[in-house]
Amino acid sequence: MKIEDLNAVYAIEIEAFKNSTWTMEAYTRELVMNKFAHYFVMELDGEIIGYTGIWLVVDQCQITTVAVAKKMRGKGYSHVLIQHIKDYVKPQADIVSLEVRVDNTPAMRLYERNGFKYGGVRKNYYGEGLDAHVMWVNLNE
Repeated sequence: MKIEDLNAVYAIEIEAFKNSTWTMEAYTRELVMNKFAHYFVMELDGEIIGYTGIWLVVDQCQITTVAVAKKMRGKGYSHVLIQHIKDYVKPQADIVSLEVRVDNTPAMRLYERNGFKYGGVRKNYYGEGLDAHVMWVNLNE
């Protein structure tokens, strides 16, 4: 992901996540200042249709975001993005973790199909009364 990708990425962000706390400024800081951040876009015919981001610190990987444009959902692109993350971090990390809203059933199913398991609940992670499931996958299993 590059700075010039942010308008397209942010349009998908707003479409995909109600009450998103990610702003253009947050994405800019991630790209410019966070040496642990790695962000990727997926393009089809020159158009950004999805993106994902991680924090990779020593041997630990945390997925920060995954989103696909609404018109492109249901075509397997989310699986491709997640597999890309797994392939990208495998030389360095054994475990990939993430948080997902407890009411985001489609995302939880997606992560389960990609080998993620439940690891607990983070209370109020997304704000008051908005809990998150912690999920993880061991890349060596």
